[in-house]
Amino acid sequence: MPELIAAAIAIVLAQAALRVWGIFLFLARLRRPSVAAAGRVTLVLPLTGRAPGLEALFAALAAQSLPPARLLVTVEAADDPAVQRASALAPLLPCPLEVIIAGRSDRRGQKNTNLIAALARITPEDQAVVLFDADIRPQPWWLSALATPVLRGEADLVTGYRWPLAGGAGVVGTFWAALDRGFALIPKHAALGFAWGGSLALSAAALARMDLPRRLDRTLTEDLVIGAAVASLGLRLLHRRALLLPTLAEGADRAMLGFARRQFQLMRLYCPRGWMLGAVATPIALIAWAALMVGAWSGSVAALLAMGVGVAAGLLRWPAHRRVGATIGAPPDPPGAALAQALLAALPPLVELFGAMLFLASARPRRIRWRHLDYAVAGPEAVRVIARRAPTGP
Repeated sequence: MPELIAAAIAIVLAQAALRVWGIFLFLARLRRPSVAAAGRVTLVLPLTGRAPGLEALFAALAAQSLPPARLLVTVEAADDPAVQRASALAPLLPCPLEVIIAGRSDRRGQKNTNLIAALARITPEDQAVVLFDADIRPQPWWLSALATPVLRGEADLVTGYRWPLAGGAGVVGTFWAALDRGFALIPKHAALGFAWGGSLALSAAALARMDLPRRLDRTLTEDLVIGAAVASLGLRLLHRRALLLPTLAEGADRAMLGFARRQFQLMRLYCPRGWMLGAVATPIALIAWAALMVGAWSGSVAALLAMGVGVAAGLLRWPAHRRVGATIGAPPDPPGAALAQALLAALPPLVELFGAMLFLASARPRRIRWRHLDYAVAGPEAVRVIARRAPTGP
């Protein structure tokens, strides 16, 4: 038992040191981008369902400091509610809107089918192509910060990450915000090939080299596939720290749990090394905390002190997250949500436990539900639609 407690102390102290160092580095280098370039940027938005937040999204697009040249909204069928919704809100946009009917395919993710159809409309005049999701609430400088490195020839792909909003998201959404905000602050080296489909910009040359219609033809998701292609082709990838996009929760607890599980399932399929690293490290951290609690209960002062250091390091996340949110212009958490985030920061094992449950639930991604579709997944490029409902969800 003394050996186990000693190992637990070492693990928790190392975790605390890495957490503090990571937060320090991220905050020290967090700046809103100041360089802006002009150019022709085409937006691509895969859409389905009633899209209740679309009005706010279109208003945010209208407020961009870099006006987009056009918006391609791509849907699976003409009877999708998203068609009427997007067409009715088109006057809010600062650019022309084109609705693309992508059709259906039973051998890949519907989002990929939508993207393939939209990419067929890209022309040589498009200097940058931006893929994004409907649940983001972009800041006025978002498009300029995302597209400028591409327009200036400094990067082939520029991406960011989501900043989950915690207010009104339920218990699962509260845990998810704490977990995912922590991931948002982890530095992401270009060599890892990480890309987030909620907000990424590509050059026309990169699109041509990647041949995305072929790469997306049999897969379920797009961003991890695009990131792997960038890494394999040696293209220049830039992950901008300030490009954290305020992102709405999927809904109530059940919807958020499905969303969170799907993120881990996709990581298991398309980033297995990263998934495996987390699947091993998270239980080890939990076991270490459990051993410290036993040691502290048995009277070990060293175990009690190590727990205090771990809690203190966890507590640093709360003011760090508040500072990040203020810097990127995200709406502040409501009082209740802010208190919940502070409590979770003070209790690191709870967030670790939530992450461990998601790793366990995603260990065998044989069936994945995404919006109104259910997929059978035999492998990264062996995807089949097995159930299709009416696209009426958010």
